[in-house]
Amino acid sequence: MIPTTTLTMADGVRIVVPDSLDLVTPYVLREQNDWFEDEIKFVRRLLRPGSIVMDIGANYGVYALSMAQAVGSTGQVLAFEPASETANLLAEGIAANGFTQVVLDRSAVSSFSGTAQLALNDSPELNTIVSCLPDSGLTETVPLVTLDECVERYRLWDIDFLKIDAEGEEANILRGGKRFFSELSPLVQYEVKAGTELNMELAETFETLGYRSFRLVPGLNLLASFQSGSAPDPYLLNLFCCKQDRAQQLADRGLLVMSDGHLATTLADGDWEGLKPSVNRSSYGWPHTIAHLPYGAQLSGLWRETVALGGSGEVEEALCWYSVSRDSRLPPYERFGALDTSLGLLKELCHRQPTYLRLASLARVAAEVGERMVAVSTLGVLARAISLHQMADPSEPFLVPCERFEQVSPRDGIIGNWIFAAVLEEMERLESYSSFYSGRSSLKRLQLIHKLGYGSEEMDRRLHLIQLRSGLPAP
Repeated sequence: MIPTTTLTMADGVRIVVPDSLDLVTPYVLREQNDWFEDEIKFVRRLLRPGSIVMDIGANYGVYALSMAQAVGSTGQVLAFEPASETANLLAEGIAANGFTQVVLDRSAVSSFSGTAQLALNDSPELNTIVSCLPDSGLTETVPLVTLDECVERYRLWDIDFLKIDAEGEEANILRGGKRFFSELSPLVQYEVKAGTELNMELAETFETLGYRSFRLVPGLNLLASFQSGSAPDPYLLNLFCCKQDRAQQLADRGLLVMSDGHLATTLADGDWEGLKPSVNRSSYGWPHTIAHLPYGAQLSGLWRETVALGGSGEVEEALCWYSVSRDSRLPPYERFGALDTSLGLLKELCHRQPTYLRLASLARVAAEVGERMVAVSTLGVLARAISLHQMADPSEPFLVPCERFEQVSPRDGIIGNWIFAAVLEEMERLESYSSFYSGRSSLKRLQLIHKLGYGSEEMDRRLHLIQLRSGLPAP
């Protein structure tokens, strides 16, 4: 019997997992008190009491149990997990939360019914259906079911949300769900990255079924159109897709951008006619937004001097657009358009003149748009520059790269250590999905974050977990 532990996620849901730091899920939950995918935050926002949802590849229940919490006792979660040991722990998690709304189906979903061999990985997140027995490694015979069979088995007349995380079995799942995808109209979250490979053909397959793909905009926690054939961000793990009727429902709830939202292509600098007349440009300027944050209060006098000298107009414009994107009173397409416009301005400006702390602003906006690789590379350049020169020039308005630092005051008015700590913490958070993957390569950075004295509790946990896993002494 493997030793287990029960860990609590950010939404209060309890997950029963093996008590091991050598497995992804228990490590990540200890590290982040949540799952590392931004999509789970959107799913919690999406689902409402009474919703009916499905989770194919439920594993220990990180998504399934969070969804059960969201849909409540009047909703239902159909969770498919074929690996027996993993499914047993999921069953324990269902009981630990007292959920009666979760149905655990110990089948794998594929293109036909019957049985198949499931290759068992040390990390069950990587278990895969195989067509022939591997030369080495453990396998388990598991039942197969199709989505079309599930329509009859569970009398599915409506499904609000379907998550598919099946380690390469996605195409077969679609082949076995022609009736399902034709008669029903769920929002689907599907995995596009397995290991280092991106499977973008899935987006094209879904298009043939009438399902348009969308991606998450992390900073706004809403969905925007994803163009199949476009180059995705290398950090992209999941996409969403749905039919037009579901897209309209989500747009009506403020969860999805129906138009492309690229205001930058239609608006010239200073032209705000594309926004509603109720938008007052002056109220979005940095003196009314970031100047009131703790770091802005310390620096606003210096910023006014720099701005008065000229040359900061494009920065002010980009910061204005960013502030517009933060206004939850505006419709999603205006917010996304404003965020995208801010990113375009900062990219162009930093390409020409990466002075002051413009790179900090670019990293912040890029991460919120979902261009994580741009954010990571920008933070790397900025971190090296600060290390080399032992200083940063904060005399022009800027966005702090790590949102948490908006409420962290620079101590004794010393900005250098504060901004360096913010850059390092955001690099640690964005460069890898978890320190489970980066391991000891993150050790020096985490030790420096600890030494600077501004690190979050999560950064302390990361440092502690790496030391435990590597057998290193704690500081």
